[in-house]
Amino acid sequence: MRWSTVALVALLSINCAHAPEAPPAAPTAPTPVAAAPEWPEPQPPQLRLPDSVRPVRYALDLTLLPAEPTYSGTVTVDLDVREAVRQVWLHAQELQVTQARVLVNGRTLEARAVTATEGRLGVLLPETLGTGPAQLVLSFTGRADRERSQGLYAVEEGGEPYLYTFFEPIDARRAFPCFDEPGFKVPWTLRFTVKQEHAALANHAIVSEEPLPGGLKRVTFAESRPMPSYLVAFVVGPFQLVDAGTVGRAHVPLRFIVPRGRGAETAYAASVTPRIITLLEDFFDQTYPYEKLDVAVVPHFWGTMEHPGIVALGQPLTLIRPGEETLQRRKSYVNIAIHELAHYWFGDVVTCRWWDDVWLNESLTTWLDHEITGQFDAAWQYALEGQANSAAFALQTDSLITSPAVRKPITTNDDIIGSFDNGTTYSKGASLLSMLQGWLGAERLRDALRTHVRKHAWSVTDSEGFLATLAESLGPDAARVFRGYVDQPGVPRVSASLQCKPGTAPRLTLSQERFLPAGSTGSTAQTWAIPVCLRAGKGKDAARTCTLLSTPTAQVELPVQGCPSWLLLNAGGTGYYRVSYSREQLSQLLSAPPGALSIQERLAFLADVKAAVDRGDVPLGEAMKLVPTTATDPHRLILQRGAQLLSGIKAERLPEAERSRYRTWLRETYGARARALGWTPKPGEGDDVKQLRMMLLGLVAIGGRDASLTEEGSRLGRAWLADRKAVHPEVGWTALRLAARGGDKALYDTVLTQARASKDRNERTRLLSALGVFRDPALVKESLALVAGDTFDVRETLSILYTVFSIPESRAQAWDFYRSRFDALSSRLRSDELNGLIELVGGLCDEQGRAEAEAFLRPRVEKIEGGPRSLARALESMQLCLEAERRDQPSVREFLRGLGKGVNTPAQR
Repeated sequence: MRWSTVALVALLSINCAHAPEAPPAAPTAPTPVAAAPEWPEPQPPQLRLPDSVRPVRYALDLTLLPAEPTYSGTVTVDLDVREAVRQVWLHAQELQVTQARVLVNGRTLEARAVTATEGRLGVLLPETLGTGPAQLVLSFTGRADRERSQGLYAVEEGGEPYLYTFFEPIDARRAFPCFDEPGFKVPWTLRFTVKQEHAALANHAIVSEEPLPGGLKRVTFAESRPMPSYLVAFVVGPFQLVDAGTVGRAHVPLRFIVPRGRGAETAYAASVTPRIITLLEDFFDQTYPYEKLDVAVVPHFWGTMEHPGIVALGQPLTLIRPGEETLQRRKSYVNIAIHELAHYWFGDVVTCRWWDDVWLNESLTTWLDHEITGQFDAAWQYALEGQANSAAFALQTDSLITSPAVRKPITTNDDIIGSFDNGTTYSKGASLLSMLQGWLGAERLRDALRTHVRKHAWSVTDSEGFLATLAESLGPDAARVFRGYVDQPGVPRVSASLQCKPGTAPRLTLSQERFLPAGSTGSTAQTWAIPVCLRAGKGKDAARTCTLLSTPTAQVELPVQGCPSWLLLNAGGTGYYRVSYSREQLSQLLSAPPGALSIQERLAFLADVKAAVDRGDVPLGEAMKLVPTTATDPHRLILQRGAQLLSGIKAERLPEAERSRYRTWLRETYGARARALGWTPKPGEGDDVKQLRMMLLGLVAIGGRDASLTEEGSRLGRAWLADRKAVHPEVGWTALRLAARGGDKALYDTVLTQARASKDRNERTRLLSALGVFRDPALVKESLALVAGDTFDVRETLSILYTVFSIPESRAQAWDFYRSRFDALSSRLRSDELNGLIELVGGLCDEQGRAEAEAFLRPRVEKIEGGPRSLARALESMQLCLEAERRDQPSVREFLRGLGKGVNTPAQR
């Protein structure tokens, strides 16, 4: 109980019985007492913070000791109060605010902090805060995450803890109170108290280090360029700093921040990063925008992030031991480093105003990482391969009716998490830019993107701002096309009928509708403004024309004399639409002279054949007849795209005789090239040959069960496990997985022992994944137990579950484990990781599995951010898989039976 001041004065004024009576005194007025403030009723915003109070500048002061369970800090926010308020709302989650004050006009108002759901923090004021400048000061304590790696998180390396940050999209609020939305883009000043021997690095340069008592020091950083909260980043711990020279036109310093003792493993990354910056500067025709470039080498692959001045790149990407610079590792580092550093312009210099436009960050950057990686090393053919694979992924994802539009409405935190959709936010948007590039030209698109960056530099923008730039730079039709694709989901399906009359130019009647695979419950009644570019040819001679198809049907006159002998409806192969060719049109294209179609056009054509199979227009068994021709093609990407036509074949569900024929057919189709390349790379061999080898070995040794290649690969896998230098690093991991397919308990124990002993996170994860390849049910059970245990980080052992789930013989065990351990795993994983687990069940291509998955997951996904959307997509994928199997298996079996009779063999095609 609390006494009021007035009551206490009254009590003390009662005379004691033994005291002499005092003379009467003149009456005095009671001492005035300030009334307790009447706090306003908290009124948290629904989702977005109100614009009535905006941050102008932050000063963040933290004490960061990695070994301690908690940390403390103070954040001071300069405010622009635009409307008189009694409460200010911002964000803080899993933090304890110990004091809240507002400084205004030389006065200090003691405020009251209250929390609401979903990380909202209210600051209630004792009186109305008028418009104008003010300052909010919040003191708080927090706890570094040591399990999920979100917000401010701690990871132990070599027995010592290190602190890292990962805030995108809405986890900065877990580290400190802030206005945690991308539109609040302002300068920050950071100051940390850390151990004297620890390194503390952040977005901008250190301006002072001051020693403190107790073996501590205070590190103060320069004020940052404007950035939203999700781009704030820092690391603290006993790091090794590797000086790697300078980068860019301004020669800014480049350093790598690695756990102690790992510096030598940055050699490859240090050698190529300067060239990456130069290529990006040349594309934007701008100098690198920050005063330094630190590469924080964070523990996990998915921790990569475009923090200004301190880009985060994962250990599996960046730390490569000398002598292990395989093609796959080189390409991965270069491509993902390009992606994250391209974000410095698309995302950091120019930032999306709200999460519905995060596609502006990700689509533009994904398109650019294809382009720049292609320039980095022409032998990788990455501009072509990246664009083709990105388009294939986007078109496949976008054909699902559960897939959202590129620009997604955001009404909940769940929607914010879901806005980072790989197929639409990243790949579809990038493919739309490729379509503009093919339609209007590379230089015009580049100049439009440069204009976009210059116009909105150090600010925020949205779809309308970007579309306005497209209209100004490329014309109103370009903006119209882009808007139609960005604002609605789905893939157009374009078809054409040809009319040829003597004495007149040939005419095409083009038609469009939504593409849907067989079994879909969606509606085809949908239209876009589609730039349809086509080529009509006679022999090798062809004429190209483009038209904007914006109605369900339209006619176009072909710029050729007489009726063409073949017609290509996606000239350049960059159009974002499916083409449905008639059987006659397909036959004519297949008969076109060699060289009539470019590589990119042939890739798009083969993708359209695959789409015709998915739609039920072409039986899969018929499409298989095209594969042998692609198998002998000199271009690796054509071989790869042809092999993708086989993805719908589920060999494990074929009768034994037909399964044996299928494997024989694979060996006959691809075996000669695989055996010619062999397992061992040859001196001077190019990167394209290395990629081709791994593809062919997979098709023949694994898919075709070729005895000699399997035996040699297994031998090499065991030899590589015994001595990493005994086998070429390009093939070591593939050989190990092949050995594991038929491996025994002794081999299993060797792999597990090495995983336990490995200090390299990347190597450990790959060894654990190899444990999932073993087929013995007892060993599968032992592997899955590692996922549930605590011997390893669960993010490393999840690769076991994914691997086991992908193997038909082990899938039932994986599904039983999944259901028994899902709830326990949920408490240890982030929502994005859980969404990956939910979508994993899309591989259950049977009625019972679909029913079990829905019954099991439906009550659980409501508690997971993005969970309902992921489950809906997984269920749709299962349904389409069931329909495809019902439709395709008869034609596949007919094709294979024909092989047994000498029909459809490679030699005859």
